[in-house]
Amino acid sequence: MARGGNSKVTGRMPRPVLLLFAITGLAVLGALVWWIVTLATREDLPTAAKREGVLEIWSTTDSDRVRELLADFRRLHPGIEVVYSDLHGSDMQSAFLRAAKEKNGTADLLWSSAMDLQVKLLNDGYAMTYRSPEAPNLPDWAKWKDQAWGITAEPIVIVYNKKLVAEDQVPRSHVALRKWLEATGPNDRREVATYDPVRSAVGYLYLSQDEQASNDIWRLVRAMARNNVRLYTSAEEVLRDVSAGRVAIGYNIVGSYALDEMSKNPNIGVVLPQDYTLVMSRIAMIPSRARHPAAAKLFLDFLLSRQGQRRLAERRITPARGDIDLPPPLGTYTTPLRAIRVGPALLVSNDQLTRQHFLALWAKAIAPQ
Repeated sequence: MARGGNSKVTGRMPRPVLLLFAITGLAVLGALVWWIVTLATREDLPTAAKREGVLEIWSTTDSDRVRELLADFRRLHPGIEVVYSDLHGSDMQSAFLRAAKEKNGTADLLWSSAMDLQVKLLNDGYAMTYRSPEAPNLPDWAKWKDQAWGITAEPIVIVYNKKLVAEDQVPRSHVALRKWLEATGPNDRREVATYDPVRSAVGYLYLSQDEQASNDIWRLVRAMARNNVRLYTSAEEVLRDVSAGRVAIGYNIVGSYALDEMSKNPNIGVVLPQDYTLVMSRIAMIPSRARHPAAAKLFLDFLLSRQGQRRLAERRITPARGDIDLPPPLGTYTTPLRAIRVGPALLVSNDQLTRQHFLALWAKAIAPQ
């Protein structure tokens, strides 16, 4: 007799199949609940933001460069008073930490070009998580865990004064700049200006990224020192000296500032280094203790939207989204781009021992020769 001849057909579904259906049903139900809650939250965001009535933004971007951007947001949301303060990156971080310690709430949105300082705040637990509907439009390198968003993708460039550097002598790479500086004689100096990484957060960031990209960077710094390099805390100061002819070349300058200066002064030239061009981003984050979180989320969505990103492009601030038409000459450059990724890798250069070691190398290389 064959085995199983006494078994009965009961019509019941096997237990594993029932379990599978149950799990699938719960997953579908969970996804549906998440979708409904998320949709409702997004639809209520303008109402909640209007009820808050205020949006306080701390930023390293000069207010005059985002005037049109802010005006657009105010027109869209007239019930929200926008308070915009521009600060240096390190000053912003210090002021924010003081506010966070007092526990009376903080600014609503921090937007800074000091990428490593922003990520440090995120890593220390100061960032709110928010799933922006515009985030999928950003490249992967420009976002981190729904807590930090790279709003821009700006090249770091070399600027020069055309009256002081002949066109056929313009250094078009980091190596070429180093060789150009080393070619000077004992009584000849080719003046160059750049950030002081000791006093400037972004200057430290860019130079530390240079060190990761090139084994030649300290030789370049020594060549700068040999030519009496001038050190500043802002790109504006460097550009002022290049424009005035006090120095021939400015090194590691944010492209948006350089292109603005070039549009006003025909004697200014801009080079995206052909060996590699760093790309920085102005990172936005919403603090976990923001006093007006709904307004902050609404503004972040606007920053990442096509309308907001177009406004940035109009001021030669390269947007992070890839679907925005860039005005000339932004859309004409074809050099290898090395984006500074938004994320915990930026913490390496911010480690105190790493920073001390790096600045010791800087001090040795920049010492008078």
